[in-house]
Amino acid sequence: TLANLRVLVATDPARAQEMLDHLIAYLRATLDGSRASLHPLVDEFARLEDYLALMQVRMGPRLSFRFDLPDDLQHAKAPSLILQPLVENAIRHGLEPQIAGGSITVRASVIEAKDSAGEACLQLEVLDDGAGLSDAAVTPGAIGNGANGVPSSGFGTEQVRARLAALYGGSGTIALIAGSAGGTSSIVRFPLKFS
Repeated sequence: TLANLRVLVATDPARAQEMLDHLIAYLRATLDGSRASLHPLVDEFARLEDYLALMQVRMGPRLSFRFDLPDDLQHAKAPSLILQPLVENAIRHGLEPQIAGGSITVRASVIEAKDSAGEACLQLEVLDDGAGLSDAAVTPGAIGNGANGVPSSGFGTEQVRARLAALYGGSGTIALIAGSAGGTSSIVRFPLKFS
């Protein structure tokens, strides 16, 4: 990011300023996120937008992204920066290996399934159309949750799993689903709360 910024300062100062603004917002949010365990979902999406804008400068037209955050879920509480490792994985393992790159969609929804206390759950998804999971990681359509012999993936995924377990016990889950035509869906679920 800093190398790209250095080049842009000389070649495209307006774009360099925009990139610097995203970097500052991202770093501030990361620092704030390390101090609070939960924040409004709209803040989570804003930080992802800053991060993806930075990655878009680096990858150019090889990266596109879209967010789907319904108005009624903007103030739902989410663990700070819980989706960051999943978006990083989507870029690193899904899009960067492909010459053409690809797209990422981040979506929030409420699901009918209830947690162990009978409460509605918030479902957050990071979907990419990239290279997909390796055959050794998860077979198409399988859920990688560390159980039943299906590996759970790497450090970022384990970090998310550990945070969910610490905050929600068995009511917080993460799953990786390999698409049959490539791409990966990372799905996080935890109890829906607004305060």
